[in-house]
Amino acid sequence: MKAVLLGTGWRAHFYMRISIKLPDILNIVSVYTRSEKREEEIRKEGFNAFSDLDAALSFDHDAVIIASGKEGFLQILRFLHERGEKLISETSFLPLTDEELEELSMYDGLVMEQYMHTPLFSAVSGFLSSIDDKPDQLYLSGLHNHHSAAVARRILGTGFRMPEEIHSMSFSSRMVKTGSRSGMDRGGKTEEYERKARMMRLGDALFIHDFSSNQYHSYLYGRHFEIRGRSFVITEDGVRTVDKAGYPLFLPFIFHRDTASGNGSLSLSHVSAGGKTVFVNPYYPVEMNDDEIAMAIMLEQYGKGINLYPFREGTMDAKLGRLL
Repeated sequence: MKAVLLGTGWRAHFYMRISIKLPDILNIVSVYTRSEKREEEIRKEGFNAFSDLDAALSFDHDAVIIASGKEGFLQILRFLHERGEKLISETSFLPLTDEELEELSMYDGLVMEQYMHTPLFSAVSGFLSSIDDKPDQLYLSGLHNHHSAAVARRILGTGFRMPEEIHSMSFSSRMVKTGSRSGMDRGGKTEEYERKARMMRLGDALFIHDFSSNQYHSYLYGRHFEIRGRSFVITEDGVRTVDKAGYPLFLPFIFHRDTASGNGSLSLSHVSAGGKTVFVNPYYPVEMNDDEIAMAIMLEQYGKGINLYPFREGTMDAKLGRLL
C-alpha cells in the first residue's frame, strides 16, 4: 500500500519504521510537515518530505495517514474526506463534540487502535477463541481512556452498548518519581499524582478501568489486567483454568524471542500458553516492537480490503472513553 504520511512526530515514526522494515505492506511515498527544518531532517532519513501539503499529495498513493497530533485534526480529516482520500487516522477523537464524532463516524477509513492486535492481547484472543466460555468481567490498568474502552468492548463483546451503571472514585496519591517523557529519573523526588477508578456495568458485563496520571512515565508500574469467565481467569502473566478432571491449571504466556544477529534486538516468533501456540508473529524474524507488529497487521489487512477498526468504532470508544 502506497501512502502519504502527514506528520513527523513520534506517532509518525512508527509508520516510518514499518515502511523501512516492511515496504511490501507500507510504502510511504511522501511526508508532509509544517516545518521547513523538519522537512530537511526527514529527507536525510530517506523520505520525500514537503512543507507544502499539495506537493506531498501529488504523489501517486492509495491512502493518507494522519499522524500529526491534535492541532487542526478535524479540519485536515474533513479536507481529505472531501477529496475522496482513503484515510488512516490516529485516535485523537476524545476532545471532539458529539456532533463532530457523529460526522466522523460516517467517514470511510481505518483508525489505528492497535492494542487488541499486539502479541499479548492477540494471545488472549487466541485463547478465548479456543474455549467454550465467554468473559463477563474485565479489570484493566495501564491504558488511556479511549484505548481502554476499545479493549474492553472487544474482550467483553459489548458492541455499541453504553454503561447502564457507573461508580467512580479519584484518589490523590504519592510515589517516588522514577521517570518522565525524557527517560529515567533517579533523583528520588516524591511526586503527587491522581489515581482514577471507574466501575461500570455494560449489560451482563463488568468493566473496571484503573489509571494513574503518572502511569506512562513510571518504572514502578506495569500494564495489568484480569479477565474473568466461568472457568478461567486471564492476566498479563497467563491463564488460570481447570482441566477436564476439575484440577486447577496455570498456563503461562511464553513469548518466544531470539536475537536476529549478534547483539541485535530480540525478535518475537510466537506466543504460547500451556503447550499451544496462541499467537504467531507473521513478520518474524524482522525486528519489530509489539506496537509495530500490531500496526503492521492492521495495515496489511487494510491493504487487502479488511478494516479491523473503522471510524465508527473509534468514535464509539471516544464516547465511552469520556466516562473513564
